Amino acid sequence: MLRKIIDDIIEKLAERLVSPVYSAFDARALDRKGSSFFTIVGINSFESTQPIYSQYKVYIPFKAEIELTVAAPESFSMAELYDYYDTNIVPVVFDMSGLTCTLSRMSVKFDNNIRRLVLCVRIAASGITSAERSNI
Repeated sequence: MLRKIIDDIIEKLAERLVSPVYSAFDARALDRKGSSFFTIVGINSFESTQPIYSQYKVYIPFKAEIELTVAAPESFSMAELYDYYDTNIVPVVFDMSGLTCTLSRMSVKFDNNIRRLVLCVRIAASGITSAERSNI
């Protein structure tokens, strides 16, 4: 279920031409992810509640904390990084159908390993996934 949430977000970002976008499960080293902006999508925490059963489907309510890490190109300013996030990523994340999202935390730091500014955003999301019930 975690990979599905991450893959859905990556797909929506790609539809809006935000690239490159990587999963937190991607094993590629940060220094090999390119010299322009790049985004990493992960899940910081996940909680599901009691499933709801219907005749043909099982619905699973959940809460998750989505973590987006956006790295700016070298020598970009904090203002340019925020502008990129506001213009390209905010409209996608907060328009995800089936998810209710609220910003829970945002910070900017300079990452010495890749020598770039990095914006870390945590978004509280909730929704319901569904799966077909198996015939027993």
